[in-house]
Amino acid sequence: MQCLVYNTTGEPLELVPSLMGLALHLRGKAVILEVLPGRVARSVRLSFPLPKSVVLCRHRRVRSRVASLSNEHLFLRDEHRCAYCGRHRRELGPRERLTRDHLVPRARGGADTWLNVVTACSTCNHRKDDRLAEEVGHVPRVTPWVPTRGELVARRLMQKR
Repeated sequence: MQCLVYNTTGEPLELVPSLMGLALHLRGKAVILEVLPGRVARSVRLSFPLPKSVVLCRHRRVRSRVASLSNEHLFLRDEHRCAYCGRHRRELGPRERLTRDHLVPRARGGADTWLNVVTACSTCNHRKDDRLAEEVGHVPRVTPWVPTRGELVARRLMQKR
């Protein structure tokens, strides 16, 4: 069971286990917004409802609102779909997987940045190789964009439902 932690501004910060959300509340660091119906944590004498979401009492400064570029974050941004053929990770064959594809290949001076990468299945990525998408006739179905941490937290939350 997961608990969504919001900053004082209402921005989603992260998903934590519900027990961690309860610990934040009991320490006076957060206020419970929603509880999980029928779910409680028990001690010898007390029982506490498990939170579904909490808001922090003090503002937590976030150094960068832009999420770090990792495969996990990239796949979340692109909803685990290949940008070229549109297949979801569940539709891939047993020897296929999702990979990071550079629109302008690194061999041609392309950067490893949010605006130059898309999710691609291994088949499409190998077919494209170190060429531009236009040279292969592979035009991505999505336009790359730079996600914030809050957007990725919200996508992860929607994915779990």
